[in-house]
Parts: sequence; structure tokens; C-alpha cells
Amino acid sequence: MFPIEWCRSQFPALTRQQDGHPVVFFDGPGGSQVPDGVIAAVAHYLAHTNANRGGLYATSRESDEILEAAHRAVADLLGTDDPDCVIFGANMTSLTLSLSRALSKTWRTGDEVLVTRLDHDANVTPWVLAARDAGAEVKYVDIHRDDCTLDFEDLRAKLSPRTRLVAVGCASNLVGTINPVGEICRLVHALGGLVFLDAVHFVPHALPDVGPWDCDFLACSAYKFFGPHVGILWGRRKFLETLPVYKVRPASEDLPGRWMTGTQSHEGIAGALAAVEYLAALGRTVAPAAENRRAGARGRVPGHRRLRTKMGGHAPR
Repeated sequence: MFPIEWCRSQFPALTRQQDGHPVVFFDGPGGSQVPDGVIAAVAHYLAHTNANRGGLYATSRESDEILEAAHRAVADLLGTDDPDCVIFGANMTSLTLSLSRALSKTWRTGDEVLVTRLDHDANVTPWVLAARDAGAEVKYVDIHRDDCTLDFEDLRAKLSPRTRLVAVGCASNLVGTINPVGEICRLVHALGGLVFLDAVHFVPHALPDVGPWDCDFLACSAYKFFGPHVGILWGRRKFLETLPVYKVRPASEDLPGRWMTGTQSHEGIAGALAAVEYLAALGRTVAPAAENRRAGARGRVPGHRRLRTKMGGHAPR
């Protein structure tokens, strides 16, 4: 049985009352509430380890340990064994804009970029702007309006050897359609293109798996899966190490620092670590035999691969 009372007990927001009545939160697409563990992690960081990276003093060393643990935790969540390829940033939109700017430096006139009519604008406009600056052409993949699913025939018709990137969502934030992203990656890679996945609306409902999906990049937002306002970007190491990233001189050339320009929200990253731990703890209450953190996170939603087709909602990223 799903431990609904255990879940509710973790969230202080659920004790709120308005005009003497319990509050029900229907704004999940705009962001989730956070459990006690996340609140405690953010507060603990600010109270005890509030320091910048790379210092020789105790608080900096302790801060670095927390941040490194966060990279490992999110790597487990996304299904990768390379935590250095997990990039934290202000939000999904900012990270996508940064990546699109870097990728556009590798595009030329005559190249093509595909976006879809099913996606949030945070996974459309960054690529449209990047293509404009590079002189590349943007093509829009249509949807079946009767059931709000992606038109695969239209996708196949618009793919070509000139396709440099396809940007597509794992799950639509507006209507909840789940896209077969593994199949999309295979189609695009067969023609030499890259795939960027927007998993913002997917991660709260199911476990992403960048390995079997074989995507090239994936972005999501911690504040959608019970964490603070922190964006997350994953990419293949070969691209993250070689793309012409925009950064200032003190920024490291090594990963993940090459992409994490400027001082990050360390307390937010500590909260993201706690959010992943909450998902794993929830999973273990459902499947006590879970062998590791990822297995625990998988167990949080029984039958998680049979999500409803429509989940609903719309909000900024």
C-alpha cells in the first residue's frame, strides 16, 4: 500500500490553513512543496557550511563534500555513473539558453534544428534564438490534435542529414503526453543529429534513464520534484568538455565547473541532494528491498512506467 500518511507527514506546507480550512495545493505544475528533509538541509547549509568552493578552511571543505554528494545523488536519479556531467544552475531555462548558445557555435547556414508543438517554450525559444544567430533553419514537429501526441510521421519527414539537434520533452507539462524518447534518439542518431530532452515534467512522475535512452543532453528542475529552485543539466562528457562554453576566466576548465559559472546556490544544491534522498526514502517504504538509492527512487511510484497520458499544468521553468 502506498504510504500516503507517511508522505503527508513529511510536508509542513500541508498543515497550513486558510480561513480555518485545510489548504489543498493544486499548483504542482508551478512547483512542488518541500519535505522537512529539504528544509533542514538548506537551513543546515546556511547555518553551518556557508562558504565558497575550494577553500582550505573547514566550512569550505565541508561545503565541497555536500556539493559533491549532490552531484552523485542527481547522477543516480538520472541514471548515469558520471557525477561530473551533472551541472547545476539557476533554472532549466537559463541552463538551456547557455547550452543552446554553445551548441549554436557549431552550426552553420543550411543546418536544421527541430522543435515540437508539444513542448514548453523553455525547450523551444532557446533553440529558435540559437538557430537564428547561427543562420540555421528551425522546423516545427506537429502533434495529433485529437489526442495531443507527437506526430511521428511528421518527425520522420522533417529529419534529414542536415538535422543538428532535436529538442523534445519527455512529458508534456501542458497535457501530460509521454514521448518515446528512446525511439526518438535512435531516429535522430541514425542521421547524425543530437537530442536534447526536457525532463522537467517527467522526473516528478517517473525515473529518467539517460543510458538506455541514449540522449545527448537532458535538463530538469529540482523544484518540481520536492526540491529548491535549482536547475539541472546533464550532458555527454565528450560534448561538455569540448563545446565552446561561455565563462569567465576563474571558472575551471574541468567538469562540472566548466559549466557552473559564477557562485552557485550552494544551499539550493544541498536541498536538491535532500530531495533525491527523500525520493529514495519514499521508494524504500514501498519496496524495502531496494539495493541502492536509484532503486529506492524507482520504487516511489509503483508501476511508474504506466503513467497517465494527461497530467496537466503550465508554468515557467
